[in-house]
Amino acid sequence: MDPYIGAERFIDYGRLFVRHTKGRWAGRPLIYEPWQCDFWREALEVDPDTGLRIYNQAGLGLPRKNTKSTMASHAGLYFLDGNDGDGENEPEVYVGAAAKGQAGIVMGQSISMVLRSPQLLDRFRPSKFRIECPANGGVMRSLSSAAALQHGLNPSLGLIDELHAHGDDGALFTALTTGGGAREQPFTFWFSTAGVAGQGILADLYESMFSGTGTLEVRNDGCLLIYRDRVNGILIFWYGAPRDADIEDPAIWRATNPISYLGDLQYLGKQFGLLKARGALLEWRRYHLNQFLDTVEAWLRPGAWSSCKGDLALDVTLPVGVGIDRSPDGEHAAIVVAQRQGDKVVVRMQAFAAESATGIVSTEALRAYCRVLRAAYPRPAGADPKTKRPIPGPAFALDRASLGETADTLADDGLNIVELSM
Repeated sequence: MDPYIGAERFIDYGRLFVRHTKGRWAGRPLIYEPWQCDFWREALEVDPDTGLRIYNQAGLGLPRKNTKSTMASHAGLYFLDGNDGDGENEPEVYVGAAAKGQAGIVMGQSISMVLRSPQLLDRFRPSKFRIECPANGGVMRSLSSAAALQHGLNPSLGLIDELHAHGDDGALFTALTTGGGAREQPFTFWFSTAGVAGQGILADLYESMFSGTGTLEVRNDGCLLIYRDRVNGILIFWYGAPRDADIEDPAIWRATNPISYLGDLQYLGKQFGLLKARGALLEWRRYHLNQFLDTVEAWLRPGAWSSCKGDLALDVTLPVGVGIDRSPDGEHAAIVVAQRQGDKVVVRMQAFAAESATGIVSTEALRAYCRVLRAAYPRPAGADPKTKRPIPGPAFALDRASLGETADTLADDGLNIVELSM
C-alpha cells in the first residue's frame, strides 16, 4: 500500500470538491501549495502493513494569514465525509476553540465551503451551527473551552483552533485527544500562532519538540522545525523565526510565512512598519514571525520603565498602584500604573488590543503583564487584611464584574487584588 494514499485523497478532495470562500480566490478550487502538501503527506501517512495512520495527532504552527483556518475547514469536511473521505462510520467532527466566537470561524468557513460546492451540497446538510452527513450519520459542530465539557464525546476528528489561548490546563485539548477510544484511528489537528513561553498547553507541546522521545528536524534557515514521534503518533510542523534571527530581515519574514501570496512582502512590510511605529515589535515577533515570547518581554519592552517619556520615571524602590479595566464587549483594555513621588504622581499606561482570532482582548495577556509589574515593583503597596502582613508588589484594582476570572487567578498567584465596583 502507498503510505501517502490518504494524503493524496485528501488533497484531491480539496481540488475537486472544495472552493475558497473569501477574498480574491472566492469560488476557486482549493489547490494546496507544495509546503502544504508536504505537511499533509506526513500528517496523513499510513502504515503499509495495517493501512492505519501513523499519527493520531498533528500540529501546525504558523504566523497569521497563512491559511490555518482554510486547511482546518477542509479537514473537517473531509473527515466528515465517510464515503470518499476517512471511511469512519458515524463520524463526529468537533471544532474546539478557546472562545465561542473563535470556534465559529472554522465552522462558518466549512459551512460556506459546502454552500459554494454543488458536490458537497449533495453530501452534506449545513445549518447555522452544524453540518450533518445523512449518508453516514456524521455530524460536525463547534465547541468552546469556555463551556462545560461533555466528556461523553466520541470524536473521530478534533480540530483545535489557536491552541495558545486554551489556558494552562488545556481541558478541551485533553477531552478531544482522549475521547476517541472507540474509534479505530481518531485524529486531532491543532493549529496556532505562538503564545507565551512556559504558559499553557501549546507551550508544553512546543517544548516537547526539544525534550520528547521523537526526532527533531531543523531546516537550514532555522525557520521550520519538524517533530516526529512515530511511536506515540505525534507530528508537529512549526514555522517560526529563531530567537536570534534578525526580525527586520525580509528573508526571515519570507521563510517564516510560507504561503505564496505573502511572497512579495507588501503586506508584511506594511505590518512591520505600522507595528514598529507603534513600538509594538513584540506583536510583530509573535503574530508575524511566530516566536514564543518570554513572560517578561511579552508585555514589557526591555528598558521600558527607564525610558518612559516625561520628567520622571517610575522608581522601583517605591510602591505603585495599578488599575485594570476592560470594555464591556472585551475589545479594549488598559492597565494604568501610578506612583507617588513626593508631591508628584507619575502615571504610565499600557493599552491592549483585541486578538484578531477572537475579537477580544486576551485575559492571559492582562495577567502576564500584572505578574511582570509585581516582579518589577516588589515594594508592598498593601497588606493582607487577615494576617496584616505586607503583600509584595503593587495593589491591583479591578472590577470583578468584568474581570472575575483574572481577579481569581491573580489572587491565587499571591497578588494584592483590590476589588472595585464600577
